[in-house]
Amino acid sequence: MALGVPALPFPFAVHLLGIAGVVMVLVWNIYFRGGLAWNSSNKGLIFNIHPVLLLIGLIIIGGEAIISYKSLSLKKEIKKLIHLVLHAVALILGIIGIYTAFKFHNESGIDNLYSLHSWLGIGVIVLYGIQWIFGFVMFFYPGGSSSLRSNTLPWHVLFGLFVYVLAVGTASLGFLEKLTFLEGSGLPKYGSEALLVNFTAIVTIFYGTFVVLSAISHAPEADDDYAPI
Repeated sequence: MALGVPALPFPFAVHLLGIAGVVMVLVWNIYFRGGLAWNSSNKGLIFNIHPVLLLIGLIIIGGEAIISYKSLSLKKEIKKLIHLVLHAVALILGIIGIYTAFKFHNESGIDNLYSLHSWLGIGVIVLYGIQWIFGFVMFFYPGGSSSLRSNTLPWHVLFGLFVYVLAVGTASLGFLEKLTFLEGSGLPKYGSEALLVNFTAIVTIFYGTFVVLSAISHAPEADDDYAPI
């Protein structure tokens, strides 16, 4: 599945864009939206946890997990463990982030699961969980036979990239949906917060693009290496 181009430049772009994405989503939700809170009379502070954890978790940490086989010069077993743990962290943060959206809606008297963003979000977290469980059982413990791993690896890679691209698209829809609500409530369309949200979405899309390019590009591998998503 590898492209005939070296992977080396792409992970650097992923790391830089990831740092930018973390800073931007934190500035938006802490500086412009007032901060983060698990319990508060200001229910918007509860919702603010949602974009922060979803972007940092599923998108950024999940992206780092995907490229770990191309960006780290370590033995296969160590990279496999890093890959597994990072995906687990991403999944846990994603679940918590989705829960806070339900918590915000329930405490604010807002209906749940009425938008395309929410439908896709549930689909993404379910598929992400299935992908992680399959990877754990097949490639980590108890592990399938050598031939079974070889046969399922391309499908594991393909399905992982599909879920990740779907996650990036869902995040982009989320930025659009939230900004539309804010502008409908009086937020200036060309103000600094609106521009920050749009640029955060753009950084998210470019981050996801470079993650995929890193995953499908060519990288020198050790003799005992393989690179599942």
